[in-house]
Amino acid sequence: MVWWLLGVVSLALMSWGLLSALRVLFPERRLLSRPDPLLPPARYALTAPDGAAFHVWCLETSSPHAQILLCHGYYANRYQVLDLAQGLRERGYASLVFELRGHGERPGPCTLGVREAEDAAAVLRWAATRAGTKPLPVGVVGLSMGATVACLVAARCPEVHAIVVDSIYSRFFPVLARSIWHRYHLPAAPWAWLTWWSLEVILHTRLSSLDPVALAPQLHQPMFAIQGGEDRRVVPLLGREFYQRWAGPKERWFEPQVAHVGMFAQHPDEYCNRVASFFDRVFSHG
Repeated sequence: MVWWLLGVVSLALMSWGLLSALRVLFPERRLLSRPDPLLPPARYALTAPDGAAFHVWCLETSSPHAQILLCHGYYANRYQVLDLAQGLRERGYASLVFELRGHGERPGPCTLGVREAEDAAAVLRWAATRAGTKPLPVGVVGLSMGATVACLVAARCPEVHAIVVDSIYSRFFPVLARSIWHRYHLPAAPWAWLTWWSLEVILHTRLSSLDPVALAPQLHQPMFAIQGGEDRRVVPLLGREFYQRWAGPKERWFEPQVAHVGMFAQHPDEYCNRVASFFDRVFSHG
């Protein structure tokens, strides 16, 4: 009787962990639309290394200083970064935008950076070999989970010379645990751990290897970190360790009254100016 009861409880816990993990990997689609830029981006079809089809949107400009890849965040889509891409285009930067798996027009699952980083690298390879284009320096901008993707692609692609991260977390588990608490009012033990282990089984990956804090000591590119003090998803403490461990030159823009990925909405012109100025300084020094 005891063994039967333990078996039922174990099966119930495993089932809960699996269902919770699937909810993470198939996020709710949220409408994040804005009017297209006055000069609409060109759209190109690409194929990821695993055969998945997706699109990249290019906001081009004459005589660009560099090429910037922009990665939106979790629950978002390309419209989250299109206004920023347009602002960078107006400041002389060609911008590339793609959607993460399970977001926008793309089918799931989201893979928390595993496949998304491969997609980002595919975009950069495609951009470097486009007919009629000259080689350009490359920068990456990422918001929230897109910032993790930006770090992963910076670690894998030596052509990435500079990186901007907005509302990045140091480690994924605390973010997951906060999400479990807010969604289900359940503590980390055992519920967040069950979700974590289920995610690792599904993705065939040690999730801690994707943590930005694990990547930071390997990354020597100049980095510009943006963080708001009213961030309820990634509280500033959860991003501080990443910033401290970054191996390359770094600078930070912090405002105490700004929410998660809210800096652009609060200061759109200043945001574009600061990001463009950061890239100007990096690329002017070769």
